[in-house]
Amino acid sequence: MPNISGEAPESRTPRIAGWLCPQELILDLDVPDKGRALEAAAAMIGRMHNLDPAPVFRALWRREQAGSTALGHGIALPHARIAGIERPLTLFIRPSHPLPFDANDGKPVTSILVIMVPMDGAADDHLALLALVADTFSDAEFRRRLAAATSEEQARGAFAEWAGRAAQRPDRS
Repeated sequence: MPNISGEAPESRTPRIAGWLCPQELILDLDVPDKGRALEAAAAMIGRMHNLDPAPVFRALWRREQAGSTALGHGIALPHARIAGIERPLTLFIRPSHPLPFDANDGKPVTSILVIMVPMDGAADDHLALLALVADTFSDAEFRRRLAAATSEEQARGAFAEWAGRAAQRPDRS
């Protein structure tokens, strides 16, 4: 049965799971706070996609001001809609030291997955991606592997394994 976007669930799930794998990873980024982390993310996204980083940062900062994107367990998922991209993109940042992020559990953030979705993209895709990411980061073994990664290759491997698992699950829409 097609979902809201008209796609069959079996075609939508692998596509969304593929978005879980970050296009870029930054390990051990030396930033003093979440504002600087979001600035660094906006600069990287700007370079990767030939976008002005200022509106990217503003979108992320506005979202953060509306309520912390920290999930607890040292994880934050800053996300926003922006113009100039055709499909969702993700960027993983592991700061060199834990950052205060106003998490409900009071713990600082050690892993940041920035999610940008197209301004005119399907809302159900955005929500499905956020749900998949939250589900992935709720797994203690995934968090452990990501924290233990000493190279971008190892971090990418952790994401790829979980994206593969997610792609094999039935769609929840």
